[in-house]
Amino acid sequence: MNQNAITEIPEASTRLLKELNLEKYNNLSGLKSGSNQEGTFRKYPEFRDPGPFLSMKESQPHDETEANRWRLILSFLARTFLEGRSAKSIDQILNAEFRALINHGKRSIHYRSVVDEIKNEPKKSIREELDRKRLEVVSRVNPNYLERFEAFNRDSEELGFRTYMKLCDDTDCLGLSRLREKAKVFLRDTDYIYRDLLKWFVLKRMEMKLEDLTLNDLRYLFSSFELRGNFPQSQLLLIAKRLFSDMGIEIRNNLKIDSEKRGGKISESFCIPVEIPNKILCSINPFGGVEHYESLFQTLGKALCYAHTETEAPCAFRILRDPTYLEVFSHLFKNLIYQPKWIKRSLRHDPGSDFLEFLYLRELNILRYYCGRLVYESLIHENAEHKDRPEHYSQTLREATLANHDQTDYLIDICPFFYSAVYLNASFIEVSFRSFLREAFDEEWWRKREAGQFFLNLWKDGGRITFRDIVEKCGLNEIDSTPLVNNFQDIFRL
Repeated sequence: MNQNAITEIPEASTRLLKELNLEKYNNLSGLKSGSNQEGTFRKYPEFRDPGPFLSMKESQPHDETEANRWRLILSFLARTFLEGRSAKSIDQILNAEFRALINHGKRSIHYRSVVDEIKNEPKKSIREELDRKRLEVVSRVNPNYLERFEAFNRDSEELGFRTYMKLCDDTDCLGLSRLREKAKVFLRDTDYIYRDLLKWFVLKRMEMKLEDLTLNDLRYLFSSFELRGNFPQSQLLLIAKRLFSDMGIEIRNNLKIDSEKRGGKISESFCIPVEIPNKILCSINPFGGVEHYESLFQTLGKALCYAHTETEAPCAFRILRDPTYLEVFSHLFKNLIYQPKWIKRSLRHDPGSDFLEFLYLRELNILRYYCGRLVYESLIHENAEHKDRPEHYSQTLREATLANHDQTDYLIDICPFFYSAVYLNASFIEVSFRSFLREAFDEEWWRKREAGQFFLNLWKDGGRITFRDIVEKCGLNEIDSTPLVNNFQDIFRL
């Protein structure tokens, strides 16, 4: 590939990202029944060729700004190469999941909505019946997930990496070996807290023994009771707008929030930048309760990073982002709902100790789940033979969450590009970033315009700023799980 072709990559990248992201958004939000990523990539064959990545990899950045741009483009080219090569399998997965219906009594439930039904269902027998039917769909699409898994590992070798895990580690600076050990330490250091509190709440709320607990029981437990009643759905958008308005951060017309309930819409909230900063699309599942608040705040955390980018920023910095950096802001705003002072001010609710323990137990459960997932994903990607041993999945996730996970989910629960690592790195950074904000601005930093201006100054520079800049501002020598463990010990007064 010649030098001129390298300089043309950003322009082609903009066109590809716009078309590909709109295709993804329309399918995942339930607006379009079919996915045609294969057709999109067919128009941009150069991104299915290893040449652009290998040429960029050989170039040598001369300063830190250039190095940031270089890493962003390398990550983008690696991702689009792998996704382009596997676009047909990805389309097959998305199309099968969109079309799948689960019959329950006289109702037909979209496959993508069945987990929400499980979260709302108080009867254990019905939860298990719904999940059994969900797993039948998973079994049908597992061959496509396996095909994508094998292709990602095979195609990573064409880019010069021994494994797909090595590719993700190097291009996104994840520090996977170190992080995996930190995840194991976090699981060890929070085991007693988690086990003791979960046992008490499972018995008190559900009249169950811990050893009988399944993933579906956890889904119901952490979506019901006071975690639903104390988070009114009708006020959510107003509360969110007031939060950012207090900081002087405007949610402008370039940021669209779709909170409509729609068949075929995935349960998870997500943000997709179609055209930065002019068209940022957010899909929120109106599930209700604490999860609805989490979904909106974490999605806005990412969306605002895109929406307040300066239009004149260089192309690579305008359209590309370090994934861990985005996730830090996602966590930062999501975790406001765990702050007693924010709850009292925004929800007009004076949280008691039982409520706060239940709320923080939910957060700890999610973190332990991602720790378990990272340990499992590292295992399966380091040694591809483990893909034929799904029992490792159920065993690892059982140890992490203390709930039984069906091994049928052993492939569907693997997110591309080690999102579990991105999530955990951001979680370990965010707790220190929050401390930095309290010291720099106020205990209630979310009410200060100075804090809002601080965020806007970061966001306007787009991809120039990475998670390493946040780590430096926090005065950290390394990303460590200890501050987060200490945070939970303080909360539970251990």
